[in-house]
Amino acid sequence: MCGRYVPSDDRAIEQYWHIGARDSGQWIRRYNVAPSTQVPLLRHNEQGQLELDGARWGLVPHWWNKPALPSLSFNARSEEAASKPMWRQAIRLQRCIMPALGWYEWNEKEKVRNRAGRQVNQPYYHHAADDSMLAIAGLWSTWTSTEGNQVLSCALLTKDAAGPVAAVHHRMPVILEPEQFELWLSTATSAETIHAAISTSREDFEAYPVTTDVGNHRNDYPELLEPI
Repeated sequence: MCGRYVPSDDRAIEQYWHIGARDSGQWIRRYNVAPSTQVPLLRHNEQGQLELDGARWGLVPHWWNKPALPSLSFNARSEEAASKPMWRQAIRLQRCIMPALGWYEWNEKEKVRNRAGRQVNQPYYHHAADDSMLAIAGLWSTWTSTEGNQVLSCALLTKDAAGPVAAVHHRMPVILEPEQFELWLSTATSAETIHAAISTSREDFEAYPVTTDVGNHRNDYPELLEPI
C-alpha cells in the first residue's frame, strides 16, 4: 500500500510535459501528502489535450450513494482493477498520471522508536536514481454530491514490488515509462495494451530510510527527505 507520496509542483510539471504556464501557482512543492488531500493530476480534456487538474486523492466512483466517502480508495490493485466495481470504468476510460518525485513506504520487518518513544516501522523514501520526474499511473472519477457539487478524485495503481523496493514492501506504485504516457491517457488504448504497460512499467528505483516524522501527515517540510 502506498499511502504517502511527494507530488511535483506545477512549474516542474508544466516544464516536463510542455503544457505551458497557465496553471502556475496552483501546486506548490509538498513533501508528505496523505489520502483525501488535493493532488495534481494530468489527463486528456474533451479536445484530447493534456490538462493539469487538481483532484481528491481517494477515488469516489460516480455511482457512490453512501453518506460517508470511501476510505480505502486511494490505491487500486492493478490485478483487480478491470473486475472490481470501484475501478473498472476508470481503468477502461478514465486514466490519468499523478506526477511525483517519490513515495514513502514502511518496512514492517524493521522496528524503530519515534520521537514519542513508541515502536514503529521504519519509513523509507523511494525515488529514481537521478531524482527525475515520476509518472504514477492513476485513475480518475467525477462524483456529484447530494448538494450538487462535483468532486474530481483519483487513485494510484499498484503492482508487486521489484528490485530494491521489494526489500522494503511487497507493493509499489505503477510508474510509467515516458513512451507509455500517451497510450495510458488515450481512451482508444486496448485493455491488452494497458495490461502490457502495467507489466513493463518502471522498476529502476532506489530507497533509503528517513525520519519517523513522516508518519504524521501534518509534517510537511524538505527535511523529511533527508536520509538517516
